[in-house]
Amino acid sequence: MKKFAAGLLTALCATAIATAQPADQATEYTQQAVPAQEATQQAVASEAQNNEAMPIDEQPAPTLKKKNPISIGAKASFIYGYFWGFKELKEDDLDSPSGFGGEFGIAASFNMIEGLQFSPEIAFRIFNLSHDDEDFERCYNQMFLDFAFYMRGSITSKFFLEVGPQLSINTSGDYPIDGNSNFDKIEQSPVEFGLNIGAGYNILDNLSVGFRWYMGFNEVFPDVKYKYDIDPKDYDKESGEVKGNIKWSTIHLNGAHTMMFKFGVTYWFN
Repeated sequence: MKKFAAGLLTALCATAIATAQPADQATEYTQQAVPAQEATQQAVASEAQNNEAMPIDEQPAPTLKKKNPISIGAKASFIYGYFWGFKELKEDDLDSPSGFGGEFGIAASFNMIEGLQFSPEIAFRIFNLSHDDEDFERCYNQMFLDFAFYMRGSITSKFFLEVGPQLSINTSGDYPIDGNSNFDKIEQSPVEFGLNIGAGYNILDNLSVGFRWYMGFNEVFPDVKYKYDIDPKDYDKESGEVKGNIKWSTIHLNGAHTMMFKFGVTYWFN
């Protein structure tokens, strides 16, 4: 019995010693881990304080610059042009009338896809042409409101090509001969339709220059008759003058179309 009790006591002591040793190791590990955990927490807290101390406006921001999907600009152009396509003007010993003009207005640019923009424009145009013979100088002084719609394609980062139709509303017309506006009775077509083809160069991000060629499709004076071809019934019997509702000229104007060459500058505000 004593031997059994002694053996049991020995077994219990051995179990207690074995159990106590891992506990001591765990305590030692815990004591080593606590300082490392505290150091990590302190580093996180320090970084948070630094972020809180820096205002949002002063924190680094991406430097990538985005292009505006819509740009607005102001434009001005110098114009040289003439009328072409006369059917019988040579019979009057006259060359086609030519001259100069200018236009100014606003433009917009909408980015469609990379390298392609849609660019509508509205411009007020002054266009003065003239031609003369040995006796008279004839002038064609006109004012228009032009609506143009361009598709513009970038060839390089600076160089671009463009093409687009143009609708022009004739707002004013004066056609004097040696300063006398009552010699002929000319009336121009109220609306003109044509096509622009051009090329341009971006000098700066917000400044571009361009050259355009314009060709008109419809006749400039479709209802103006040559005076000596007017039907006798269109003359007033009492005065012998052409009736007031008849548009006429002492030269042949049938077949005239507009041709223009434009050199312009556009400043983009954004």
